[in-house]
Formats: sequence, structure tokens, C-alpha cells
Amino acid sequence: MKLKFCGAAGTTTGSQHLLEVNGQRILLDCGLYQGRRKDAHEVNCCFPFFDPASIDSVVLSHAHIDHSGNLPNLTSKGCKGNIYATFGTRDLCQVMLADSARIQQSDAEWMNKRRKKEGLPLIEPLYSPIDAELCLRQFVNVGYDRKMMIGRGVEMTFIDAGHILGSAQVVLDIEDEADGKKKRLLFSGDVGRGDNDLLRDPASCEDVDFVLMESTYGGREVGDGG
Repeated sequence: MKLKFCGAAGTTTGSQHLLEVNGQRILLDCGLYQGRRKDAHEVNCCFPFFDPASIDSVVLSHAHIDHSGNLPNLTSKGCKGNIYATFGTRDLCQVMLADSARIQQSDAEWMNKRRKKEGLPLIEPLYSPIDAELCLRQFVNVGYDRKMMIGRGVEMTFIDAGHILGSAQVVLDIEDEADGKKKRLLFSGDVGRGDNDLLRDPASCEDVDFVLMESTYGGREVGDGG
């Protein structure tokens, strides 16, 4: 079992983590890096750590664009695998990915005005509204606390993350053919603080061997805002 960090390592956006096990490649989240237009386009346009066509499946923790926003780019570049998500995440992505596609087109137009003046080659949007619509056809909806085999020796369960509608922590129970051992990996996604009037508290998971956890506010006292 190998885990490669392809985004959101040292940054707070662009979540992408590649799990390789039993000859399969499973991508945990496929988010957009969000920053200055030029920098963001250069980071997001290509997938330097893997070939999109080599991805067997994607597991999506939630619909925020820094976790889901590069999915239409991934599928348009050759990923044909299932995208596993909760029902709420899929419903939000239907709206948010279409909106993101319109933003990609607007950003490309803005950048091309400057590039044309500077004599630079024009760029294409990361993806189109049609790409976003086609991407949604690869979604497979899975409810909380329901086990689903997503690959050889890999069983997935979504548990509530308490972050936004449909947000999930991802529990992967893996039987690794390389050493014959069973392992449990928890990918937290973004975890809510609990005591929220609209969302359930984050669920807990026991007997975890490996934890891949967001740490945006790690070690900090975070207030209620206002």
C-alpha cells in the first residue's frame, strides 16, 4: 500500500491524495488549488503525479471546490472510473461544478486579454459546463454507514464529518495482497467542530491503523466567529 500526496500538502486547497493498493489506483478527493489566476491555472491544468486515465476510482469526501473542483478536468482527461460520494455531496456538486465551469471560462477570458497584449499563447478553460455534466454521470451515491467494495480487497464506508451537507470521513478497510495484512485507513476530509444546529456531530471511528487528516486549524483555538 502506497499513499502519495498530490495536493493540499503545505497548502489549504487542492486536496488530492493517491492511494495505490493491490494494483489499483484510488484517488481521494480531486480539488482545485485556489490562488492567483495564473498560478492556479498552472497548478490545476495538468496532473503531474499521475495519468488521469490510470485512476480506477475516486472517493470524494465533500463538495467544496477545493476538494471536488478538478473532477471535470480529471474525467475529461481520461478517468473513466466511478466517483463515490454521498447523496448530499452529489446533489451539491451538480450545482457547484457547473458554476465552477462558468468561472473557469470567465477566468480564461480575463487571462487571454492580458496574454494577447503580451503576445503570449492563449489558454483554454480548465473545463466546460459540458465536462461538468459528463463528470456527474460517473458519480455513484453511497449512504452513510454502508459498506461498499470499491476495488479488490478495498471496502469503503462513509461516516459523517459534520462539516457541510453530505460531508463524510472515508473509512477504507484494506486487505493488502502484498503482505496479506488487513489495514484500516481513515481519510478525514474536512471535519466539523460539532454542536451545530444544522449538522450532526462528526462520527468517530475505532481501530484505525493509518489516519490522513486535514489540519488547517491544527493546534489553534478557533472561535465561533461573528
